[in-house]
Amino acid sequence: MDKNFHLFVRRYPGLGVAAHVLTHPYLASFAEDLGAARLDLAEVLGRLIKRGELIDDETHWEDLRQRRMVLTVRALQHGRLLPVPLRLTVVTHGGRRAKARTASRGQAVKGPLQVWVPRLNVQGLLHDAADLEAYVEELVRHELYMAPLERLHELAYTGEESVETLSVPARARTTPRARAAEETTTRKQRRPPPPPGLAEASRCLNEEARAGLLERAWEREAEVSRLAEAVTSATRASVLLVGPPSVGKTALVHELVQRAEAAAAGHPLHGLEVYSTSGGRIMAGMRYLGQWQERVQRMVEALRVRRAVLHLDSLSELLSLGGGDTGLDVARHLLPSLEGGEVALVVEATPEDVARAERTHGTFLQALRHLAVAPLAPVAARSALQQASQRVARARKVRFTPDSLERAAELTERFGDGPPPGGAVSLLRAASAEPTSTGEVDAAGVTRAFCTRTGYPRELVDSSIRLDPEALLRRFRERIVGQDEATLLLRNLIVTLKTGLADPARPLGAFLLLGPTGVGKTESALALAEYLFGDTARLARFDMAEYAAPGSAARLVGEVGGQQGGLARRVREQPFGVVLLDEVEKADAGVHDLLLQVLGEGRLTDGTGRTVSFRNTVVLLTSNLGADSAGRSLGFGGGSVRDLEAHYLGAATAFFRPELLNRLDQVVPYRALTPEVIRALARRTLEAALAREGLTRRGVKVSFGEDVVDHLARTGFDARYGARPLKRAVEQHVVSPLAQWLAAHASAPPGQVVLRMGADGKVELGGVT
Repeated sequence: MDKNFHLFVRRYPGLGVAAHVLTHPYLASFAEDLGAARLDLAEVLGRLIKRGELIDDETHWEDLRQRRMVLTVRALQHGRLLPVPLRLTVVTHGGRRAKARTASRGQAVKGPLQVWVPRLNVQGLLHDAADLEAYVEELVRHELYMAPLERLHELAYTGEESVETLSVPARARTTPRARAAEETTTRKQRRPPPPPGLAEASRCLNEEARAGLLERAWEREAEVSRLAEAVTSATRASVLLVGPPSVGKTALVHELVQRAEAAAAGHPLHGLEVYSTSGGRIMAGMRYLGQWQERVQRMVEALRVRRAVLHLDSLSELLSLGGGDTGLDVARHLLPSLEGGEVALVVEATPEDVARAERTHGTFLQALRHLAVAPLAPVAARSALQQASQRVARARKVRFTPDSLERAAELTERFGDGPPPGGAVSLLRAASAEPTSTGEVDAAGVTRAFCTRTGYPRELVDSSIRLDPEALLRRFRERIVGQDEATLLLRNLIVTLKTGLADPARPLGAFLLLGPTGVGKTESALALAEYLFGDTARLARFDMAEYAAPGSAARLVGEVGGQQGGLARRVREQPFGVVLLDEVEKADAGVHDLLLQVLGEGRLTDGTGRTVSFRNTVVLLTSNLGADSAGRSLGFGGGSVRDLEAHYLGAATAFFRPELLNRLDQVVPYRALTPEVIRALARRTLEAALAREGLTRRGVKVSFGEDVVDHLARTGFDARYGARPLKRAVEQHVVSPLAQWLAAHASAPPGQVVLRMGADGKVELGGVT
């Protein structure tokens, strides 16, 4: 026997086909063609039916009809309402019945009409089919009320849409005895579906445990036992799991659910249901006053009836949503049920979250039983890594060698990729994507995966590869000319990281670069980002002159309860990088206070309450303090290293607070550029311009003499701006005339062009055939 499903199909020309089950939109597939999408859905539906799900659901009707409707809705953009036409597919079922006995009077009995607008995933029930168009228009306007223009453009699909039927075998082809045993097992395992109050804003972790999707909490027997005792006791205490990010708080909840699924009848955990949600899911789609309160009340009632536990993954998010003008946020709405023991919550939080919540929601915290989740001890962490690796190996069908586990633990401990063993397990999963020909993952494979993830060069993280400090110093000095102290600093930082002697509780480095403008401070940051992470895009640069107004620090971390700030978002998205805070002396004092936490503890709490780690980031501060007086006290390019350091350190001490300077690793002085350095920079800038794609593609070689270099050094250097005008001088005196000259000789460009100084003091071009 087959079970039929209606599929809503959308065809995207040149891309593929999207299809989902009309009655269960979350069962969807996107494939190159309709046949592949049907096969994907048939496989998923078959597994669900075999588990006893969807069998009793109504998923197909013979009288299903579809029609096209064109509506005009208004979108909000920049405070204005703009009309946007939408062409929608409307699907209906019902509304027609056979004529009853009253048909002799010429009247047909009308039934309810089920209405779907699949593209918007909205539906409703209509009692008079004559009102269909008006009813659909109200459904659509309600769903898209005051929607931004971008969303309406996403919905303005003009391709082909249709509703098709998919038949799936409802019974596996097994022997009668096996089928009877399977049906008995299915009846035992089948549970009533969650009520709407829980289904609309949470997911059932028990279902995910039965599907093998949850993690295990290794070496956490004591914490799991205390958590189980709290949620199964007669008083049903709610629990606050407190620990640093990635320490394993969520894994504790998952372990509790898996033990509940395996518990025998009579065990306190037997039959325990756990649902997981977040503040964002609770508030999703809630537009009007009272909507989210009604949703929370439905959840509370469902939890009370089922004696279930509700898991929330972020205390800070829970406390920041829903307050509005009334001040009654989600946490305060849950508090009466919490204090009365009607519901049991398990909430995750970091110590910073708890410290902030004590000032605003002290009563809510007092209603929770605090359970500390500390990082595992080294021995326990290695044991947990061993057990977790076995599960990863079975799932990925690979084998981890003993040295691969050691390397994963070593790299995550050295570079602070989360508390053990979570970071090491994540690294093993990444390494398992490229096993050896024998199906093994060795230490070299783990190192490659770590380098791919972070961008670190292999010679930095692989202890078996020798790093030559002198060669590294020469590399930096070729790029940063005339700044021996700065290049020595970069070399020493790399060597410290290589040997594993860097403090794992602080940023990789925190330095204040002091000197005139245009002498190589930004170039140093670019060179460091390119060497450490292989890409200058890993440099996050912030001009502190833009953060001079009072309260500007909020733009870096984000407003409380709002979006993340620029600095917090950039480092969260890519924690392995270089942060450059340019002209830091111009920033507001609040920004300096913010840096105390970053430089001292290697972390930052953003406006949403989440902690951002800077422990894999190099933080560079630049300033021009002392540059104006350096020339008078030290002379042009003169002064010993000790005098230079003393001068700039004095300028920094006079301006910055002592607690900020004490958190820096070093204050690095930059010298004014000497004539020899300026000539070297002019030559390098000119050579870079002459290696551009337009010349190499034409096969044109350009030569020049020392007189051209001298001319560019004179015209491209300004004591006020350093070497920055050099690029403009090269563009003006060389690149622009060269482009005009090549355009004039486009039909037969010469193989070589010579740059020379003319009698009028300008650069002249000549061709050599």
